[in-house]
Amino acid sequence: MTARYADAAPPADPGPAPTAALAAWRSLLEERWQQRLSTLTELALAYHDAEAARGSRPGDAADAETTELRRLLREATAARRALSDTEASIARLAAGSFGRCERCAGPIPTSELLAEPEARYCADCVAVSWVTLAG
Repeated sequence: MTARYADAAPPADPGPAPTAALAAWRSLLEERWQQRLSTLTELALAYHDAEAARGSRPGDAADAETTELRRLLREATAARRALSDTEASIARLAAGSFGRCERCAGPIPTSELLAEPEARYCADCVAVSWVTLAG
């Protein structure tokens, strides 16, 4: 997928970007939203199917099914967070703040956005956060 992101040709500084670059970012984010929604839907259906099939089985079968249900729930929760991050990026794009750090308002380099279009912070602010947490 990274090659697809490179094809989008976003601006070097995503601040005040040309309309074509914004359209490319919007297209990329909407594609990611669709993929993430599909993943979340599949996981939710798999969870509910597994829960319905579980019934009341004795011993090891019930334990294995419970483990599987927990795994599916963890994956669905992570997928929902990822979907939410993409939705927030689309909202930032609409508001004109996409590509700007939410902490310092500086630009997030295009290379970082290509790797993670949902990035909310620049590398410097992320590093400061990690140092603070470790401190």
